[in-house]
Amino acid sequence: MSRWTIHRTLHFRIALLFLALLSVVFLTYSWWIEYSMNQALWLPGEEEWYDNRREAEAESLAVHMTPLFADSTATANALAAYGRTVRGFDAELALIGPDGLVLHTTMPDSLSRVLVYVSPTLLDSMTAADWDFESYPYPAAIDAYENRINDVVPIFAGGDSTAAPDAWLVSSFRPVNISMEEIERDERTRNLRGAAAILLSSFLGGLVILTWVSRRIRALSLDLAAFRDGDFEHRARGRAADEIGALERSFNSMADRLTGVIGRLRQSEDYRRQLTANISHDLRTPMASLRGYVETLTLRGRDLTDAERERHLRTITLNLDNLEGLIERLFELTRLESGQAEYRREAFSLEELVADVLGRLEPQARAAGVALALDAETGLPLVFADPLRIGQVLQNLADNAIKFNRPGGEVRVSLRGAAAGVGVEVGDTGIGIGNEDLPHVFERFYTVDKSRGGSTGSGLGLAIAHQIVTGHGGALTVESRVGGGTTFRFELPAAAPD
Repeated sequence: MSRWTIHRTLHFRIALLFLALLSVVFLTYSWWIEYSMNQALWLPGEEEWYDNRREAEAESLAVHMTPLFADSTATANALAAYGRTVRGFDAELALIGPDGLVLHTTMPDSLSRVLVYVSPTLLDSMTAADWDFESYPYPAAIDAYENRINDVVPIFAGGDSTAAPDAWLVSSFRPVNISMEEIERDERTRNLRGAAAILLSSFLGGLVILTWVSRRIRALSLDLAAFRDGDFEHRARGRAADEIGALERSFNSMADRLTGVIGRLRQSEDYRRQLTANISHDLRTPMASLRGYVETLTLRGRDLTDAERERHLRTITLNLDNLEGLIERLFELTRLESGQAEYRREAFSLEELVADVLGRLEPQARAAGVALALDAETGLPLVFADPLRIGQVLQNLADNAIKFNRPGGEVRVSLRGAAAGVGVEVGDTGIGIGNEDLPHVFERFYTVDKSRGGSTGSGLGLAIAHQIVTGHGGALTVESRVGGGTTFRFELPAAAPD
């Protein structure tokens, strides 16, 4: 950014606000999904049993069943009795013998009907302290019984824990009784709810952002209307560092300039009359355009896309910049025409001044595909003139020559010795000016766009240049023909030798 740092721009603030709103919605939605899934996952008391009591109760049950192991009926009854305490939970405890076959379960016959064999080696491995029960011994079948085991306690009926276990008390989740269609339906429901939440948050976020931006635009519109209606002391706040703040400061700068001009015009009736005529002539169109864009943002801001809002803001800023430049040129021309301009004459090298002006215009010329050249005779004398004013003349002439040239064309400034001092020629290779336009090129507000390829200007640059040259006692002349380019000429007096 040339004028603002990125974090102070309106676009950055809007993007940050929108991102914050989306983040809040996303986090809220994620919490709601997790909460709703947890609510559906656990039955009353099941989570507390699973987290705090499951392992201790399984070990206690194994100790209780160890002396009963020889009595199959007693063992089955003990296991069934414990099963009644966890009835309703998605869990099942089974006693699996050393051959890997199910002996008894907390839900008689439920497991033995579907499970044929469990690897004793796998069960023995699961008794290790470092076994990860969240792993899947059989990844190919996620709902396999081995993948649903969450605890294994060995039972040593003989009391020797160094021998092979006589059985294993295995705690597992029951199979998930849900179809793929139900899973997909739940997934679609969550996706639809998420999309609806995102759309709603986008709408609300856009509404908040547009309200914020349109409120500031509306305030600026009221400031413009107050100034337009005659309150020349009214100013916008201009405190923000973003683009709208810059727009307000540009308006304040323009208002200050206009107020200063109006104050000076009140000192001279003729001066006031001239400048009022100039302003009414050339400010109406940009002000109307500026008001149109401001009203568009105010009334239709929420219906515009980000790109359209950015384009409208850029156009408003450009119009304000053009208004500032136009006011400056109008004031300058009026001072020149009324004889109020001062000339600070001194001796200086015209060749160095031309080189400096062309250097400043080099980027503009390069962008237009136009070459700049300086052709100066050797031994030229110093000239006696106002270097700032003459630099303004050269800048206006060379700027016009670049603006109205062809791609691949050339702008050449030639300096030649003359009887009174130094003669200056600024020539271009453009398409030229028609004979019907040549007598009017130095009139204020006169543009020759119809004969200069459709390019337009304010019609003040040549009028200012003509007034400055005339103020130095010279004459600015033009020579042009359609298709043959245009050349402007004037002379400056030589400085007296020391």
